[in-house]
Order: sequence, then structure tokens, then C-alpha cells
Amino acid sequence: MPVPPVANNMPDDAVLTAWARLRDMVAARTPADGRTDALYPGLRCYRFSRPIRYEKTQRLTPGVVVVLQGRKTAHLGGDRRSLDYGATQCLVLGAEVACLGTVVGASAQEPYLAIHLDLPPDVLVKSFVALAESGTLIAEPDRVTESFTAPVGPEVVEAFARLLLAADDPVDRRTLAPLVVEEIVLRLLRSEAAAAIRSAGAVTKAGARIQTAIAFMRRHLDRPLSVAEIAGHVHMSPSHFAHSFREVAGVTPMRCIRDLRLEEARMLMLGAGLRPGDAAAKVGFESAAHFNRAFRRRFEATPAEYVRRVQSG
Repeated sequence: MPVPPVANNMPDDAVLTAWARLRDMVAARTPADGRTDALYPGLRCYRFSRPIRYEKTQRLTPGVVVVLQGRKTAHLGGDRRSLDYGATQCLVLGAEVACLGTVVGASAQEPYLAIHLDLPPDVLVKSFVALAESGTLIAEPDRVTESFTAPVGPEVVEAFARLLLAADDPVDRRTLAPLVVEEIVLRLLRSEAAAAIRSAGAVTKAGARIQTAIAFMRRHLDRPLSVAEIAGHVHMSPSHFAHSFREVAGVTPMRCIRDLRLEEARMLMLGAGLRPGDAAAKVGFESAAHFNRAFRRRFEATPAEYVRRVQSG
């Protein structure tokens, strides 16, 4: 399927080449219809060979979906609007939102292909602060809870291609992939999609503290954490901290902790070969049942099923 050119400073041939390359990379990494997770946290690809509707909803952290082939509509939360987007466009998902999607353009010959990246709260905050300090953060944008469709520039497409390649290599996955994610976030924050994922007022006042709080969470995933303790660590009241965290990072503090634990457990199972119960205990889940429920909601499979699926793919 030809990819329509996107307005940019690159020659049309270079734009078409960038899009075709990423499309082919996603096609090669999706052997079957449905969702295929990369080894890098929060990165996944989708393929559908026929129109299909997602009857269930899924809770999503802030993220971006780039469509490479086909078309899709999305109904988000209680919003009755229907967001329609296709090749060369992305859907930016703000804070926790229920997403009901319908793939409307897909066939066996030209399947729907897309790539999704969760936008890590700590990377969002770091990028917010950097842009605010540089004076390039636009004042009074829409709130981070908004969702938005926008064209995607070839620079973002090329960064996604580099991220997919880095995710395939164990060393690159640890060293280069996080840098590419930061590049993608910064480019999105300087694009038409920026209004959907930033909140300048909260960033200028509390961004650095929220960034410190997330680093504290990462260091202490193996034990119980409370909002009051984390707030105290960054010298904020619990109520002000919870509000600022949600405003800046796009999720609640406890949701962020849970997602950090799930991602760490996922990597322990895949990278270190830990059994689900051992991984759950190591990252601070108090019961295997709670871990299994949370993991299934996030990854659409039980921990054991997920490991088998990834290793067999």
C-alpha cells in the first residue's frame, strides 16, 4: 500500500522510504493477528488481517499509537467522539483512559499495522522539565488527559525504526533504546500532538520533584510504598503531591508504582528466567493472585502464558 507523503523538510522519496521501512519492520515482527510485545517495556506491534472491533476496554497509560497501514477508529472513555486515524497518523492517549477500538481498514493482502509505545512517566517529566527550562514549552496547553490524533513526522518514524532494532539486541535494549524513547517523547512534545500530553503549569512548579519521586519509586519497588512516604521524600504534602503527580505524569502515583513493578517483573521473567511467583515477590507484590490479575490486565495474558508467547515468537 503506498504511503502518502507527510509535510516536512525531507524529500518525498526519503519520507516514503522511512514509512515503508517501519511498516515492513512491524509486518516482520507480527507473525499472527493481534498484539505482539517487543522485549523493550511498553513497546508493542499490532496486525489485523480483517476489520475487527475490540469489545472490551483496556486501561492505558499515556502512550502513542502510530498507524502504518490501514485505518482505525477509537472511542475513549465516556467521550462519544469517534477518533478516526490511518497511515501517517498517530493517536496520542493521555492519562488512564478506556479505549474501545475498531479496525475499519484491513485485509489479508494489506493488513492493519501499527506500533504502540507507552510514554514512561519519568521520561515525560524529564522532557517536560528540559523543554520548560529551554523556554520552548508552550504556555497553557490542553491538559494531559486529552487524547488527540495528529500527523507523524518522518523523524518520529525513523526513531521508531531505531527503537525496534535496539529492542532486538540485549545490549542495545539496555543502553540505546531508552535514549531513543527520550527522543520520541521530545519530538512529540514539539509537534502537533504536544497538547495531548503536557501540562505546563504543573511542570514548571513540580516537575523536578515528580522526577525525583519516580526515581525513588524505582529504587524501592521491592517493599511497600505509600503516597505519604513518597510525598515526604520530595517535601510535598500527600494531597498536593498526588494532584501534581497525576497532572504531570498522566497517572496516579500508585498506578505508576504498579506499572513499574509489572515491567520489572516482566523483564525478570524474560531476561533472568525467574518463575512468576519469584518475580512477583522480588518486585513487591504481596500475593501471587494480585500479581496475576494485574499482569493479565496489562499484558492480556497470565505471566506464564505471556512468557511462553514471547519465547515462542
